Amino acid sequence: EQIQLLKKSIDKIRPDLSEKETIILEERLLNDDPLTLQEIGEKYHISREAVRQNEVRLMNKIKASLAAIK
Repeated sequence: EQIQLLKKSIDKIRPDLSEKETIILEERLLNDDPLTLQEIGEKYHISREAVRQNEVRLMNKIKASLAAIK
């Protein structure tokens, strides 16, 4: 049931995500073999810290969406 809520929450926010947030969602959070912050940074020519900050914003959006569903 919790996995279904998480999937529903992610589907709800997906259209509003920035390009970088979508990349992090797909390549780090939902990937069976997730990339590291460093790997994503190198692949998209941004700093590891920028990837981390985007990941924090993304996680906050997911948490807020989950709270709204419950």
